[in-house]
Amino acid sequence: MRSIITNILEKCVGCNRCVRVCPIDEVNIATESDGKITVQVDNRKCIVCGACLSACNHGSRHYMDDTERFFNDLKNGASISLFAAPAAKTSFDEWGRLLSWLRAVGVKQIYDVSLGADICTWAHIRYIQKNELHPIISQPCPAIVNYILMHRTELVKHLSPVHSPMLCTAIFMHKYEKVNTKIAALSPCVAKSNEFEVTGFVEYNVTIKNLYKYIEDHNIVFPDKASGFDHYDTGLGALYSMPGGLKENVEYYLGKTLRIDKSEGQNIVYDALDEYAKQPVSKLPALFDVLNCPEGCNMGTGCKDEDLSIFDINTRMDDARQAAIREDKREYHDELFNKFDQTLRLEDFIRRYAPAPVRPIKVTAEEIDAAYLSLGKLDETSMNFNCGACGYDTCQSMAETIAKKVNIPANCTEKAHKDILKEHTEYVNFQNTNLSNFESILVDTSQIKNMTEEVMSNIESITEAISAYNRMIKDIEGIAMQVNIIAINASIEAARAGEHGRAFGVVADEIRKLAYSSKESAQKTRESSEKATGAIESVSEMMKKINESVNTFFDYVANISENTKRLLKK
Repeated sequence: MRSIITNILEKCVGCNRCVRVCPIDEVNIATESDGKITVQVDNRKCIVCGACLSACNHGSRHYMDDTERFFNDLKNGASISLFAAPAAKTSFDEWGRLLSWLRAVGVKQIYDVSLGADICTWAHIRYIQKNELHPIISQPCPAIVNYILMHRTELVKHLSPVHSPMLCTAIFMHKYEKVNTKIAALSPCVAKSNEFEVTGFVEYNVTIKNLYKYIEDHNIVFPDKASGFDHYDTGLGALYSMPGGLKENVEYYLGKTLRIDKSEGQNIVYDALDEYAKQPVSKLPALFDVLNCPEGCNMGTGCKDEDLSIFDINTRMDDARQAAIREDKREYHDELFNKFDQTLRLEDFIRRYAPAPVRPIKVTAEEIDAAYLSLGKLDETSMNFNCGACGYDTCQSMAETIAKKVNIPANCTEKAHKDILKEHTEYVNFQNTNLSNFESILVDTSQIKNMTEEVMSNIESITEAISAYNRMIKDIEGIAMQVNIIAINASIEAARAGEHGRAFGVVADEIRKLAYSSKESAQKTRESSEKATGAIESVSEMMKKINESVNTFFDYVANISENTKRLLKK
């Protein structure tokens, strides 16, 4: 069968709402990529119950029908007739004008599925009357049929052999009304596409929701004049679209002579069918009237999101019921069945089923234990946490799907919580280690800071000593100059003394040499002192920069240490 439910994974947030409402554990496959969890539908196992369509509020789940193809084929001249489900009357206030517009765009003939529902009721009653009483599961709902044919094949023997009201309508149109066109269904049900594909009687599934969208997108204005259907009046068939509709129809004709049970809603009906499979025949009802949608077809999976409230719909349906069961209508209903007896062949409305079993993925106890281990569930309490956030009712179910490789441990909320707690603990431990390291760095940095300050102090002492040394050199130069002057004066006096001053002249000459030598030594010492002063100034400037850097680094590490302490206190 073709894929009907589709995914836009870019919009999926991994909220598991689709998993929670799906009646089949293996249909939704969770995966993780780049830290994002997404859930994709496996159409090979999907029964198209549509529960995920209404559950998904992120726009990830959609469905495919034939609305666009239907209108394109009409534009290209295809000959198409149509039947409309009773839900069309409850969904469109001006449904008569809707029918007029459909005729205007090329639809040849239009039938009411209520007629097919009357035929369906007639066929059920005649089948029960002609055959040995055997428990029957009704099949107006294709999702129910899909579930049995794919996942509960042991129930195929109980599946009603009578076609659904829609297919009864299509067969009636083809075989008895000689409608030789393609047939389209104005339908409230997404899963009808499967039914039409398998049986081949109907070409197009035009859902009410997508018809509404087509009308809005193309700014369609309905004709002023309304029109009706191309056949005679119907009986109670319009009630089929309500929960228990088949039950009400059968009981109208047969009274309470048969036990008829009913069940509806995705969260109930499939569990009920599972229980049905376990029961002995003696406990089963003659007819089990089941529907996939909790409020029946009037609020089906293919109806628009802005449908009327269930109370508005039931008011309209009850008006139809009261009109149909009026005392003066009873004779008409009996005549309708007499007409069916005279004109219809029961065999034409009987369906043969071809089971298409989907084999469930088998897992061993060891694989389930390994799944529990991957979830970090090692004790009884954790294994029964059962929060349901993963979409499954129990941790056991979650472990089984992980073992089947259709789910992932990251999709477990409890595991995610434990992982976050573990990461937080590791983070705290890491920060505590960092804090210890910061404090060690602060101690070492403080020592370096003290050493640089001591070096700066020593440099200042050296600078002061060099300054004192330079002053001493100046004094020595002054003394040498004075000695030189004395020597010059002594030489002058020795020259005046003549022979008697010769010895004194020798002394004066030696004193002059001493003065010159002292001056020259002082000059060299000055040059060395200037070089030393330059080197000391360079070292002093370097130490100032080192001291500034050390102080900045000390303040930076101190701030980090304080911030880490504050974080650890939170």
